[in-house]
Amino acid sequence: MSLLNVERDTEILIDIQLNNLGWHREPHSALRNVFQQRVKTEEQKRSLKGTVPDYVLYPTNSNTPLAIIEAKRKGRNIYDALKQGVGYAEKLKAPIVFATDGVFTKTIHTAFAKPLMVNGEELDELVRETLALKFLATNEISTLGKRVIKSRADLISIFSTVNDLLREEGLQKGLERFTEFANILFLKVLSEIEDIKEQQGEKSTVDAAYRWDYFKDKKGKELLSYVSDTVLKSFSKEYKDENIFQPLQIKHPDNLKQIIDMLDGLQLTDINADIKGDAFEYFIRSYSAHNPTDLGEIFTPRHIVKTMVRLVRPEIGEKICDPFCGTGGMLIVAFKYLMDTMPRNAGNLRTLRERTVYGSDLTKAASIAKMNMIIAGDGHNNIQRRDSLATPVDDEYDIVLTNMPFGQKTRYGDMYAIPSRNGDIICPQNCFRSLRDGGRMAIIVPEGFLSNTNDGAYQSVRKYLLDNATLKSIVSLPRGAFEPYNRAKADILYFTDVKTSRTKGHYWFFDVHNDGYTLDKRRRRIPGCNDLELVLSENNLDRQVGDYLLSLGITKIDVNEVKANEYKLSAAYYRDDQRSTLKYPTIKIGELLEKSGTDKIGSADDAPIMSCTMEFGLIDQGEKFNKRVASQNISNYRKVYKNELVIGVPIDEGPLGFQVKYPFAAVSPYYSVWKLKRTDIEVAFLDLLLRSPAMREVYKSKMDGSPADRRRSIDDDVFLDIDIPIPPPNIRKSIIKQREEIESTIASVKAMENDLGESFKELWEEDASEEDRRDIEIAKTRLKQIDANPHMLVSGEALDAELNELLA
Repeated sequence: MSLLNVERDTEILIDIQLNNLGWHREPHSALRNVFQQRVKTEEQKRSLKGTVPDYVLYPTNSNTPLAIIEAKRKGRNIYDALKQGVGYAEKLKAPIVFATDGVFTKTIHTAFAKPLMVNGEELDELVRETLALKFLATNEISTLGKRVIKSRADLISIFSTVNDLLREEGLQKGLERFTEFANILFLKVLSEIEDIKEQQGEKSTVDAAYRWDYFKDKKGKELLSYVSDTVLKSFSKEYKDENIFQPLQIKHPDNLKQIIDMLDGLQLTDINADIKGDAFEYFIRSYSAHNPTDLGEIFTPRHIVKTMVRLVRPEIGEKICDPFCGTGGMLIVAFKYLMDTMPRNAGNLRTLRERTVYGSDLTKAASIAKMNMIIAGDGHNNIQRRDSLATPVDDEYDIVLTNMPFGQKTRYGDMYAIPSRNGDIICPQNCFRSLRDGGRMAIIVPEGFLSNTNDGAYQSVRKYLLDNATLKSIVSLPRGAFEPYNRAKADILYFTDVKTSRTKGHYWFFDVHNDGYTLDKRRRRIPGCNDLELVLSENNLDRQVGDYLLSLGITKIDVNEVKANEYKLSAAYYRDDQRSTLKYPTIKIGELLEKSGTDKIGSADDAPIMSCTMEFGLIDQGEKFNKRVASQNISNYRKVYKNELVIGVPIDEGPLGFQVKYPFAAVSPYYSVWKLKRTDIEVAFLDLLLRSPAMREVYKSKMDGSPADRRRSIDDDVFLDIDIPIPPPNIRKSIIKQREEIESTIASVKAMENDLGESFKELWEEDASEEDRRDIEIAKTRLKQIDANPHMLVSGEALDAELNELLA
């Protein structure tokens, strides 16, 4: 029975997750630490004044609230739920707030007004009590010990040595060498996991004779024979698949001994971490990020995979397939999602491990996917090495999740309804035909699939899909979302009702500009909300106003228009031309500003003297300048009140900034001064926007005079007629926060440069991990860039990109 289809009750999903996480909801239990629609004490009840949170979580045997859970119901914005939860938390003095629809979860720590962070990533799920308690005094925790973090960084560098050893063995570069090493690494990681089980009082499923500590000290041919012919063969027998753990191809025992000795000093898993088996996948992804061509695979970022899984919302009892699974990343996320959200009983666990996850891959990566699944909790037995396009299956699965291989050729196109040698045409058909009636699929396709008309087969397959399934949404991912593997532009297609319905009325097109990470090779996290969250939280779209949706990058596309336009799916063909250029609604600068600066300063003693600069906005003058102006008649200097804008000449590359420091200050009469007519838009946001490089290009296009004329200007009426975008408050606050964090980071790096002696710095860098050392070098490079271009202090590359998007 489908829980979501029958009940659609967020609280049932929350209850299941709390049970799985070991919270106690039983009304009469002495251990009860979950209170639903009520609180634990009369004093807390009085403080709420008749209101009540959906859930209050307490530490076991304590009356002090630990966390609030606010359920997001259909049609409700998750940020509204989060805000309401914060209101309850402040009254109850609870530090943690969760807002969730049972699938998509947002958090905040009330003391820091920031989301909860675990190991550098934003927490997006409910957690067990032991982990929640670690957030009492902080919003950021690490569940990994320093030794584990260092070991994982060392693991990447170790492989360069291993690579040389396997070259000596005659193994080919790339997947052949990587698979050989993966066999050995699997034994190390699995042994650590089983050791941790025993430390925690659980029964190990792997005999000690097949674990790392038993064979690591063996030498010579005995070691090679034992690992290859005894240990790996026993795992092949245990997991009923001779293709997973084939005998090692290493022929020289000394090479194997050297690899084992290097790995032996590492600690890759942590007894305190909730996820014990993530080290293996960490290595696969980290290695591939450094060597993006070696495995021949584009890894889908984990946050994008989570979005896809949450779109399809799998349920226990459904069969999930990735026909192009690579090393199994999508299947692992789906497996973990079900483990977290299903009722955990013996029957469900057996179904999950044996009859839920299915995958295929053409290459040896399939064996790595099997290992990955075993470490994640099993589900390996239905993963196989095969060419999915050559061996299509019909009516087998309930869900398909995949990032299909782009630009591949196939000789098996004649086996499909729309024949082609082009894999981009055949892969979606393979996914489609493998689904049972009523199935769902979320697949990543190359951008060209949406609108290509050079090959008639593209139009035919788009028509076929729309005529035989319901296209619910398209999520357009930004170029750079697959860095560092590839800069391909791609889209997620989400279909339901496969083989039982056709796309009627409309579908939704989401333009994702900010997926939560910078779009360069380093893919650093960007704080604040992102567009992928809109994909999951805006689930009441039919009731929203069209202009509001456009401002969020969401377009409602009429299927009849698509049919009349060669079945092109991209939103670019169906938006109003004028509105399609605007990501957010605009207003005229004249609606915000009017001329000021008529008041004269009087004397030098009346106010601080300030200067307006391109790099820093309005700043206090230095002592040297103050002495110079003090000897002059400054009666003509203008009085600039707090939150007024000062503009110099030329506006496109000259002084500009808001005075935010003093009740009033003095500036040169050569500057123009403007005061705000509205107070509902943050000055910090306007300061960033009006001084951004993109905005200065707008000024330049409207100025009189030659570019060589340093006194060229822009007429007041022309300046006031410029349109500027005003995004929603949450976007504005995110931009402001980015600036603050950039300034804070740069300040801390400068402090390090100034305060640490050279000898201490060298010692610190020696002790730092490889990743930390890279970050130090990046920070040093950034300081040099800042010295050359101080404007970076108030924008930064990612922030400049976002401001450019506002003005695109």
